[in-house]
Amino acid sequence: MQDTGAKTSLEPVPTAGAIGRVSRKEPLDFATLYDTWYEHVCRWLLALGASSADNEDLAQDVFLVVRRRLGDFDGRNVAGWLYRIASRQVWQHRRRRWVQRVLGQRPAVDIEELPDARPSAATSLETKEKRLLLERLVAQMTEKRRVVFMLFEVEGYTGEEIADMLDVPINTVWTRLHHARKDFYLLLAQRDRSRKGGG
Repeated sequence: MQDTGAKTSLEPVPTAGAIGRVSRKEPLDFATLYDTWYEHVCRWLLALGASSADNEDLAQDVFLVVRRRLGDFDGRNVAGWLYRIASRQVWQHRRRRWVQRVLGQRPAVDIEELPDARPSAATSLETKEKRLLLERLVAQMTEKRRVVFMLFEVEGYTGEEIADMLDVPINTVWTRLHHARKDFYLLLAQRDRSRKGGG
């Protein structure tokens, strides 16, 4: 889980720190923003607590907002701007889901709950169970700690990239990460104790 500096699927993509701040000499191009930042936005959405089934739809929603507001954007801290839009989209999505539950509408079928007919079903199930466990544990953290933990430990962003994205000092990132790691191990230990006690 440690950051090794490797960016496996995003190696050609410039880091958030490298392109996060852009001068306004030339207007930002939507297509370039989309191509450069789409995968980053998908990873942020997961870190913010979006389910993997909703991830692509939410990413598209983010870029609809980006297209609409691009003319008003001053060009500074692209990563921070996109992150704030992604955060707002996750919040709105949760609110819509809550309203649906309150009004008794049936939620849409989660594609991850459908049976997997591929030969590697056992492996897929194990991976899904681990991901669900991770999501359950980090959901109990404060949002600030959860976001830093997921971006650093799971998604592989550097502390500097996260600081730039969240527009906070780097020391704040390290402090939140330190506390998030302690929270994670404590929650994991509590889960193990309750399983032993209940089983």
